[in-house]
Amino acid sequence: MLQEKPKISVIVPVYKAEKTLDACVRSILAQTFASFELLLVDDESPDNCPALCDAWAGKDPRIRALHPAKTGPGPSGARNAGLDAARGDWITMVDSDDTVAPELFATLYAAAGNSGAGLVICNCCRMLPDGALRPLPEAQRFPADTVLTESRFWDAFNTPWISQFTGTAHRLYAARLFEDVRYPEGMVHEDYYVLPDLIARCGTVQCLAYTGYFVLQHEGSITATGRKEVRLAVTRGDIHRAEYFLSRGWYDRAEGALTDAAGFLYRNKAAYDLRKPGHRAEFAAVRGELCRVYAALAARKGSRSLRIRALALRAGLPVFHVYTRLLNARRSR
Repeated sequence: MLQEKPKISVIVPVYKAEKTLDACVRSILAQTFASFELLLVDDESPDNCPALCDAWAGKDPRIRALHPAKTGPGPSGARNAGLDAARGDWITMVDSDDTVAPELFATLYAAAGNSGAGLVICNCCRMLPDGALRPLPEAQRFPADTVLTESRFWDAFNTPWISQFTGTAHRLYAARLFEDVRYPEGMVHEDYYVLPDLIARCGTVQCLAYTGYFVLQHEGSITATGRKEVRLAVTRGDIHRAEYFLSRGWYDRAEGALTDAAGFLYRNKAAYDLRKPGHRAEFAAVRGELCRVYAALAARKGSRSLRIRALALRAGLPVFHVYTRLLNARRSR
């Protein structure tokens, strides 16, 4: 039977996590903040995780085990199922192989109330399989509590803080941010892709110097791999971010995001194995999107230089790469 409406909904996608799920759940149940529900979303895990989720739901009335049909690779479908079922006014997400500090939810919730921010992010810390902690480099950590406007967030995004801004964990979202937003399914780095949609809705972002989330580092994680899907996902994210900047009239930021996308696509072209029809079609689709948004930027800004670069991009990534290098060399003289 459902309890009274919780303040926070905690979403945990679960897939092949039978060795780590218990520790993850125990760390969540140990929270000093009491008003939360825990949604364990079984992503059709082929191991013992479905039974573990059900067992935990039978032990604590705050826990619900969800078993939606898997909609594709990656955790997007499970995240979306959790968002559809969530009842709290605030959302936080925890990966099933990570753990959290006992005061994490209380700290994030209090900060949101004090600042009025729609998104609160704290520092994360890497944890090795033996339990040893490996803090992120100092430049990547928030050194002091900081409130960022939408524009200032994107200025800070171009700093080493980007490692804290991307991802879904170690943060508290106002549930309203997801009213018309869901994670794209079948895509890795889905969090990177939807970030502009969330930031556009949240007003301000609070960054906390506090560290309360521990990321288990192990072989086989998505962030530890260099698959072509990851590279294309990052490029798609940059293109989507550029379209968001265009909608705000931030042309220089849009150009920067598109330049990042073009450079990333060019540098990693060899990783896509274009001999395979599926890879070739996917690569062509992403390149087509890049050309379309670059042309839209050139038309909106009306710059002759941008129009020439848009034509160079349409002629091919090598042409664009050579032209931009020549242009930058001329500017540096």
